[in-house]
Amino acid sequence: MKDVLIMGGSYFIGRAIAERLSRSMNVTLLNRGSRCAPDGVRQITCDRSDCQKLTQALTGKTFDCIVDVCGLHQDHAQTLCHALNNPKSLKSLIFISSSAVYDVEHLDTPFKESDRLARNRFWNEYGTDKIAAEQAYLRFFTNNAPEVRTVFLRPPYVYGENNYARRESFVFDHITGGRPVIIPKSNPKLQFIYAPDLAEIIAALIEKSDQLPIHSVFNAGNSAPVTCREWVEACGRAAGMAPDIIEYDYAAAGRNVRDFFPFFDYDNILDVSKIKEICPNETPFDAGLRNAFQWFTQNRQSITFYPHIAANEAEILASLPQA
Repeated sequence: MKDVLIMGGSYFIGRAIAERLSRSMNVTLLNRGSRCAPDGVRQITCDRSDCQKLTQALTGKTFDCIVDVCGLHQDHAQTLCHALNNPKSLKSLIFISSSAVYDVEHLDTPFKESDRLARNRFWNEYGTDKIAAEQAYLRFFTNNAPEVRTVFLRPPYVYGENNYARRESFVFDHITGGRPVIIPKSNPKLQFIYAPDLAEIIAALIEKSDQLPIHSVFNAGNSAPVTCREWVEACGRAAGMAPDIIEYDYAAAGRNVRDFFPFFDYDNILDVSKIKEICPNETPFDAGLRNAFQWFTQNRQSITFYPHIAANEAEILASLPQA
């Protein structure tokens, strides 16, 4: 059985990955200890930002693969690299990057793995920090352990159980509360991936790591995008209730789309043909959302929504002509 270290693996994406990999691999996760590891998974409690403590925590430990779920910037990558006792003992490193790295303002969709990376006005530092982390990993392993396979995954929006981002839960809350969902009039296209599907992709990449190039980049998402309206309607089907959808020209009103909607206003669409050659299966969107809704109903009391969004919505609704 392969030995895998997951950097951050106790919640949402990381938890889905830890639960999936633990079925066929020896899994250890490293986090700050705010949440416990899933059953059957070892846990190392450490702040990855502290290089000295991270080095001590990893002393004497070797792994076949490291999956970095929570690396946000260059310092996270560099600290982990410097803390490795013997990087050449690794077979692969998989870094969860993001679709936010693409120069989306100057590219045509779907965005390809070979497309230009750059800062854009939607993601700003989040995207450029992910770019810098990718570069730091590639630089380190190229110079210090060139036989280690580095894999960068760039998912779009991830959804599913335990999602701490107020996205599908935002719509579920509106639908079950009998409140309308305001969407941008432009109705941009969004692309998603179900967290357990992302975990399946990672499992496949670990199992097939010997067949991969020394460095690989994969977009990882569902085969087809959906419009904002289609996404809200799909959430409604999962909840068994028809949503009340209001299209809103926020720009004409001098507002920002994030004042009332949990996504940026641009077509976030990836070319996922490369990863589909390795892992073609995906959970039907409606099925994944039904699972997410079940989790929502069981955890509704623990989910806190931003009060300023509710205030913005009230102002917007008050400003609209009455039917």
